[in-house]
Amino acid sequence: MMKKALIFMAIFSLAIFNCSKKTTTNNYYTYPKEGAIVGIVHPSESQAVVTAYLGIPIASTQIDANGYFELSGLPLGTYSLLVQADGYHDYLSSPNIPVTGDVTASVDTIFLISVHDLISSVYPQDGAQGIKTDEPIRVIFRTRMNRESLESAFNVEPTVEGSFFWYDRVKGGMDEVLFMPSTKWANNTLYQVTIDTSASDSQGIKLLEPYQFSFTTQPLGILYTSPPPNYAWVPPNTEIRIRFNSDMDIHSANSAFQLMDLEICQKYLHRKNRNHCF
Repeated sequence: MMKKALIFMAIFSLAIFNCSKKTTTNNYYTYPKEGAIVGIVHPSESQAVVTAYLGIPIASTQIDANGYFELSGLPLGTYSLLVQADGYHDYLSSPNIPVTGDVTASVDTIFLISVHDLISSVYPQDGAQGIKTDEPIRVIFRTRMNRESLESAFNVEPTVEGSFFWYDRVKGGMDEVLFMPSTKWANNTLYQVTIDTSASDSQGIKLLEPYQFSFTTQPLGILYTSPPPNYAWVPPNTEIRIRFNSDMDIHSANSAFQLMDLEICQKYLHRKNRNHCF
């Protein structure tokens, strides 16, 4: 009887042990060792390649027709992304994308900047006419520039000496530069501005093609005269003043200045019954 009781107790204890072991196994949580990063690249037609970096490149994939990408099977860690596409500047994110394994990391939409999109706008606009001779050239960039490279790459034809003035657009992370000629632009002249491919942004990315635009300055003209044209009853001792829209060569201006011939003036006065030619 005692022997049967001992056998029963042994079997019961073994059953409890096995049950306990099974429960422990079912409650054990295995942490994932891999994770994923997803996102969208714009423009979707860029056919960009996205590479995940964990100090070194870990995985790459090409975006689909909608710009979507997914990098899966990534070891746990904090990643950066490099996005590259022909005709666009490289995009490199900060190394702050956590891949924890329990949640897929989703990044904000990545907007690629094309080579010519490096330049946001220029003034004067390409093909502009009648530009004042004291106007500066203004170029606004979409990003921070290597300023020394831009000044070396900047060229104006016909050649004009001048100075560069830079302005930070803090909110937009952009640069703006003014080129002010040392002397006024020549009147009625076509100027061609070229920024060649040695210009680069702060990350060293250069233009793939030269950026060009042109403008034509206003012709030489008279802004106003005193007395005004066809003005009557002007006193004999009145000083004549003429203001031009550009700096004048005094000798040529004096040579070109003429008063009406006295005989013609007298006939004019008689016909109009006036005392003065003006």
